[in-house]
Amino acid sequence: MDVAVDHMSGFELAQQVNAYLEEHGQAVHTIAKIGQNPERSKHLETATTSVLGQAIDFVNLRTETYSNTSRVPQMAFGTATEDAQRRDITINALFYNIHTRTVEDFTGRGLADLRAGVVRTPLEPVQTFADDPLRVLRVVRFASRFDFCIDEDTAAAMRLPQIHTALDAKISRERIGVELDKMAAGARPLLAIRLLLRLGLYSVVFRGPSHAPTPTEPSECAADVTRAVLDLLDARDATGELIARLPKASTVTAPATRRALMLAAYAFPYHGATVADGRRTTAVAAVVIRDGLKLSGHDTETTAALHALAPRLAAAAEACATGNTGRRMLGLLVRDAGARWAAATVFAAAVDIYHGVQPVVAAAKYAALAAAIDVHGLAEAYALKPLIDGRVAARILGIRPGPRIRDVLEQVMSWQLDRPNATPAQCEEFIRRDIAPGLRAE
Repeated sequence: MDVAVDHMSGFELAQQVNAYLEEHGQAVHTIAKIGQNPERSKHLETATTSVLGQAIDFVNLRTETYSNTSRVPQMAFGTATEDAQRRDITINALFYNIHTRTVEDFTGRGLADLRAGVVRTPLEPVQTFADDPLRVLRVVRFASRFDFCIDEDTAAAMRLPQIHTALDAKISRERIGVELDKMAAGARPLLAIRLLLRLGLYSVVFRGPSHAPTPTEPSECAADVTRAVLDLLDARDATGELIARLPKASTVTAPATRRALMLAAYAFPYHGATVADGRRTTAVAAVVIRDGLKLSGHDTETTAALHALAPRLAAAAEACATGNTGRRMLGLLVRDAGARWAAATVFAAAVDIYHGVQPVVAAAKYAALAAAIDVHGLAEAYALKPLIDGRVAARILGIRPGPRIRDVLEQVMSWQLDRPNATPAQCEEFIRRDIAPGLRAE
């Protein structure tokens, strides 16, 4: 919650509130003073603390002016009307006057827009977005959050090439990533990506490296894959069979996993494309998440993994349908996928749906794969350890621990997956009989 004051700084007001609470025997908390940080959309000092269990930001009313080269404004104390007009949208410019206990609408449109479900800028939209292009993404985020429509003049300004150029040039990728992340984790991620596509913003937000190949799929497929993922997670009709078959289904539909699936779906137009990345070759989708949106290493790795695992899971599901899967193949697949294999299965099914497979058919196909993994007791195969460790293997083979032992243990795991009841003694015999001769021959 924000509390704005018109005759002192937010920090001074917070100090006075704490003094009042202390006088009346209430608990007080430390006041954190947050200085100016334009890259975090903090243009004036803010004081934050907890009041009666509620987190409060104390700020002063302000007005602002912008230059042509930066979204960082020149700030000054202002009136309530000036403060309201500098806001991104009218429904974010409403004040509650604690003296009169009434809502004050200094833009003259905020309450009407709230009732009508409309998102619009308080002032002329082209100038509003030129001043601070980040507001373009905030419009999308709030429209998708509340399922509101965007005012026609506002939407027209958001489509302008010069606004797209300003968004790319003046806004840091971190700030773009913050807004996109909130959309992916929000209530209506499908509406968010559809709005970005409809407004021509996809290539600006999901900016690939300059030397990367063009996307492998039309950008519109981001919405199609997103919709397929959400339909599967919502377990609508017979497609619910897939979620029911996955172990710990609650983690597959948990907010963090859902967000990860949304990011992978949003970046799907780049799937399969790679680019030189230093001395490595990296998936373009991973570079978009890492550099274009400045999201975490975990997000980067997860997006790349979900894209890479989709065709492998599709092949495994086809093999399962024809009875051509064995315990070893399934176990190695789960080990390669790690704990995210269930989420990857949902994503692979969504990709199938995008490619024209009927949702019910896709759900049944991948549910059968999940069932086979469960029947073989492989749902947590990624945590399975070899029956013997590297030191024992090195002693049996008469070699020093090193890279070759890693290869030996991989062979041990493959053998072990085919023999779930094997003992360490049998494993040692396998090493002597089947692995040692090959090492001696080398």
